[in-house]
Amino acid sequence: MDINFELLLSAKLLLALLLGSIVGIEREKEQQNMGIRTFACICVASCLFVSVAAHLTEDRSATARMLAAIATGLGFIGAGIGFRSEKGMPTGLTTAAGLWTIAAVGIAIALNMFVLAVSATAITLLIFGMNQFAWYKRFIKKLSNNKNSDHETE
Repeated sequence: MDINFELLLSAKLLLALLLGSIVGIEREKEQQNMGIRTFACICVASCLFVSVAAHLTEDRSATARMLAAIATGLGFIGAGIGFRSEKGMPTGLTTAAGLWTIAAVGIAIALNMFVLAVSATAITLLIFGMNQFAWYKRFIKKLSNNKNSDHETE
């Protein structure tokens, strides 16, 4: 294997590390159970798996099978993240969805879709940060009030 090619793959892994860490920092800041290390590892691993699979064969279906395997593996990880609170409400689902998304970011990096990877990271950060916006809090409160009034009329 050409050293220049390996250096290119290493640069992709570093970009995956950077983008995964950025999202992980947001989760750490929100004191979630998954943070920088988890998000960075998932992004780097998905980038590495797809890069290796794409390098091993020209068969696109083999790479597609690797994508399916990553999605399946993350389903198991995501299932382990989701819990119920003392009130019976599900928790950890947003973090699990974020892990799934950051794996897709790693895949995009591996497939040379760098703008897409950066855009998806920015969108993920926007989604995670929505609860900081006053308009979002008002919207959720309105939804909650409508839900409660519907139950009272039944």
